[in-house]
Amino acid sequence: MKRTTRAFATGILFATTILAIIYYTNHKQLQPNKISEKQYEQLMAERNELAHALEKLKKETKKATPPQKETYIYTLTIAKGEASQDIARRLEQARIIDNAQSFLTYLDTHHLTRALRPGTYIVTSDMSYEQIAQNITK
Repeated sequence: MKRTTRAFATGILFATTILAIIYYTNHKQLQPNKISEKQYEQLMAERNELAHALEKLKKETKKATPPQKETYIYTLTIAKGEASQDIARRLEQARIIDNAQSFLTYLDTHHLTRALRPGTYIVTSDMSYEQIAQNITK
């Protein structure tokens, strides 16, 4: 029993010694690199210059190329008795409106779902819901 305890203690002492050697030899390598105040100020100045240059480029590109939205033109034919859901779905597929459900909500809110008139209409994607509704409910 005494011999086993001594062997165990020797093993712990040996492992602790190995860990201490590894820790103290690598401890200097693990410390973060320290920079001087002058180097820090220089890095910050470079960062600020780059940020200003980036902002300037962004402003120039916005001025040079204004965003243009594509305008789609669609000939909508409404048959007698056609459901407003089908019309809204076709307008959405033709990219005239962004969302068929929101157009249906607009028609319901303004009590226009039953006011749709059969016929052929020209609608464009730059028209508002109100303009489209006025056009197809005449």
